[in-house]
Amino acid sequence: MINDEIVLVVDDEVDMADAFARVLRAAGFRCLVAYDGGKAVALIDSEQPALVVSDITMPVVDGFAVARHASRRSPEIPVILMTARHSPQVARNAQAAGAVGYLRKPFANSELIAAVRSALAS
Repeated sequence: MINDEIVLVVDDEVDMADAFARVLRAAGFRCLVAYDGGKAVALIDSEQPALVVSDITMPVVDGFAVARHASRRSPEIPVILMTARHSPQVARNAQAAGAVGYLRKPFANSELIAAVRSALAS
């Protein structure tokens, strides 16, 4: 069963992951944080978050793999992918991996909050 209260934030840059989680918590969301894609996959399986917000570029298990796993595990879990390395191909790959949203770093806190609210409302 999907836990409609949890947003899973994934980024291998610890400071970034913690900052994103702080922003979302301040906006009223309950967050879990994973600092690598492997931990994110495990948390998707164990916690069934309502939403995953993941960086794309991570060692071993990247954000595309996290999105694909979430889609296979529970298609109703939306995924928003984030990257500082934007290109049209990356955007297409994000969509192909099942992401419902795509944020280009750096982005404003308000953009993150709006993307999360929009994905959860869908």
